[in-house]
Amino acid sequence: MSQPLSRILKPLVHTNVLRNNNLVRWCSSTPIYPFMLIDHLLKVGGSSNGINSISRRSGSEGENEIIIKNKFLAGEVCQAMTKGLNQSGVNIHMKEKTFLRDMDNVRLNIYYKPSDPKSKSVSVHLPPLPKGSQIQNLVMSCLPDLENDDWVVAIKFSVSRLMLYRHKDLRWIDIETTHGHESICPYSSLMYSKKDQRFYTPTPGGVYLCSFGLNFKEKDEPKYDLICKKDLPQYMLYELEEMNSFTRTDHLVESPSGEQFLISWYYGDDFESDAVVHKTKRFLVFKEQEKVTRDKDMYYTENIGDLCIFLGHGEPMCVPASSSPGLKPNCIYFAGHNFGVFDITSQTITLFYTEEGPLRSTAFPFWPHPFSLTPS
Repeated sequence: MSQPLSRILKPLVHTNVLRNNNLVRWCSSTPIYPFMLIDHLLKVGGSSNGINSISRRSGSEGENEIIIKNKFLAGEVCQAMTKGLNQSGVNIHMKEKTFLRDMDNVRLNIYYKPSDPKSKSVSVHLPPLPKGSQIQNLVMSCLPDLENDDWVVAIKFSVSRLMLYRHKDLRWIDIETTHGHESICPYSSLMYSKKDQRFYTPTPGGVYLCSFGLNFKEKDEPKYDLICKKDLPQYMLYELEEMNSFTRTDHLVESPSGEQFLISWYYGDDFESDAVVHKTKRFLVFKEQEKVTRDKDMYYTENIGDLCIFLGHGEPMCVPASSSPGLKPNCIYFAGHNFGVFDITSQTITLFYTEEGPLRSTAFPFWPHPFSLTPS
């Protein structure tokens, strides 16, 4: 018989955590530090004497699977992996108009509630988008602020289309993304660089980075920078031959200090119980060195220090592991068709499973496949 959930989460439920010299009470139903749960599962799931509601099995080389048999616990993991770092107070919602004159349009509503009770909340109704818009991800240059002209919203659609909105213009601007034989990758993400004050998204194959600035105007052309990947170890060249059979997406991410990393995400299809399962296989990480040319020189690395990278829920993120208890440094946390953690140091991937298959959710923006924000 499975042990009670309170026993499963004994190290986590009602735990006193020291933060800024103050004790903070932690409860699993309203977790202050949700990644303590993920860290706990990684440790317990990796032990030989794991609890009955969690078991572990080894897949191919460098791949581990943690099977979560408790449905409530599986829901807690989903919550932690998808909303664990959503502490900005920003809520994005797509609303389909029901009036006849607006039936062909949908609107994005952005609501921002600052943590400071003295600050005013911001609610913005963006101009209409075509009905059925398949949104890959939405990026903002800063938190919503109608008094800041540098607050810009950019959207990447799953059909390799980009649009930009400046609230002072009150309309969407289409961005032409065809540059000779180049275009943008349908499945890679859009991100904003605070250091460069530019939006970036990779082209297919991660050959170029397409970018545009805050003051992009209609009929302007985006910039394309060549990506030069360097310092791949010799053994990796042989592994790349096998990895060429996988599907790959590329993602640029920036740390709070301005360091930029290019992440190549490989996934493929496996057959499990007579079903095809989309599974993340591995990641390659490249770090930009000091820029001496207009190209992006990215060097292979297996050490990003005290940083964690998050892929799969909105804009790619890079944060210090010390920013939240439970985060493991030098790791990639990913969500979508698979929930899991990739340890860059050991090159080991851990996937979360239920007894029915990979732990995943389509009730939120998921990755790597395109998604639709569900009209309501």
